[in-house]
Amino acid sequence: MGEVHVKIFVVNPRTGAQSGEITALADTDATLTVIPGELLRTLGIQKVRTVSLMLADGRRAQRDVGDAAVSVNGESIPCRVVFGESGDAVLLGLTVLEQAGLAVDPVQRRLVPTDFLLY
Repeated sequence: MGEVHVKIFVVNPRTGAQSGEITALADTDATLTVIPGELLRTLGIQKVRTVSLMLADGRRAQRDVGDAAVSVNGESIPCRVVFGESGDAVLLGLTVLEQAGLAVDPVQRRLVPTDFLLY
C-alpha cells in the first residue's frame, strides 16, 4: 500500500482567482486541507482566524486558516484551508474528501467514489 497523491486546484471564491495544478497528498488523518500560505496570499485568500493543530508527530502548532474552494476530480468544494508554512506538506484533508464523496484506495493509489453517510 502507498500514498495517494492527487491533482487539485485552489480558487478564491470571492474573486475567482485560481491556482495552477497542485499535487497534494490525500490524507484521511488530516481534518483540513493544507495549501502553501504564500499561494493562498497570492490568490487573495484572507486569514479568517488562527487555530491550534496537532501535527502528525504529536506536536502542537498554530496556523492561520481561510476560506477557499478546492477543485478535485473536476468538482469544486468550498472549504476552510490551512495556510501552510515552510516544511508543511500539501494535504487534501478529510473534510474535502467527504464533501466530494471520495475515499482513498491505498492499494490502487487513487480516489474512488463512496457513499455519503446519513445516520
